[in-house]
Amino acid sequence: MTLSGNNSNQTQVLMIGGPTATGKSALAVALAKQFDGEIINGDAYQIYQGMDIGTAKVTVAEQGGVPHHLLDIVPPSASFSAAEFQRRAEAAIADIAGRKKLPIVVGGTGFYLNALRLGLPLGTQAASPSRARWQAALAAHDTAWLWQQLAAQDPAAAAKIPTGNSRRVIRALEVIEQTGQLFSAQPPSTPQYDTLVLALTTERAALYDRINARVEAMLKAGLVAEVQAVLAQAPPTAQALQAIGYKELLPYLAKEQSLAEATALIQQHSRHYAKRQLTYFRHQMPAHWLDLIADPKAPAQAAALVSAWRIQGGVHFDEVAR
Repeated sequence: MTLSGNNSNQTQVLMIGGPTATGKSALAVALAKQFDGEIINGDAYQIYQGMDIGTAKVTVAEQGGVPHHLLDIVPPSASFSAAEFQRRAEAAIADIAGRKKLPIVVGGTGFYLNALRLGLPLGTQAASPSRARWQAALAAHDTAWLWQQLAAQDPAAAAKIPTGNSRRVIRALEVIEQTGQLFSAQPPSTPQYDTLVLALTTERAALYDRINARVEAMLKAGLVAEVQAVLAQAPPTAQALQAIGYKELLPYLAKEQSLAEATALIQQHSRHYAKRQLTYFRHQMPAHWLDLIADPKAPAQAAALVSAWRIQGGVHFDEVAR
């Protein structure tokens, strides 16, 4: 890692990401207290009211008096997009920075954080016939086949996009068709903020054990009743009920599956999601990786990074993945 001065006068934004059950919220609160910050939720499902247990939403006590933004902002019957998150988060950052506080965006929805970091034009990308054709092709084949179509046309772009990221693959194919140019030849997006990204991880077996234990704890805390309450406000097809921990309990509540089977699925899907989160942050965002679970020095390392960045600005990393 190298530090260099920042001459851009961009607003500084701290981002904390990584997979579930790695300690993101606790670290965010600790750093907010130390650096006079306020926290912006970057989790796609913690924006929903009444979805507290299954999304591991920070409680009032866990917030420790630190102001939190973009929590509980829409009912579970509402739809919510990355573009809407970006718009609201940008407004929150402007407000927080305008009061001379440090904006801290924390969450595991990597695309939300990256779209915010880069200022991606999400709201202006209208669906095109090309996108619709590739989405139909994906439905008829699979993600590996789709990725191979991109690899055949633009190997450099395919090398940078994970096989399972079908949204990004389709976007690349769409750009190639619309512009007649390789997606890899497009000018890179320029970050709209001076952003320091801290990504949390730990040894894979330990992470999976923590995820399994967290699911058990959620069920004991009343997750089934929470899902029933959400169902009273929104249909089973609602976007909110597609969240892991909620969709798996719908067959159980319909008496189509046992609670043990639903629990196993929640754990399995949570583990798979954690793997996808790790992949995204490693390949899509320039991050400094920390292990709060196994390394007792990690909190101090995080604070040292933030301190240096706040003074000097422009933190750059020699390596973005580990």
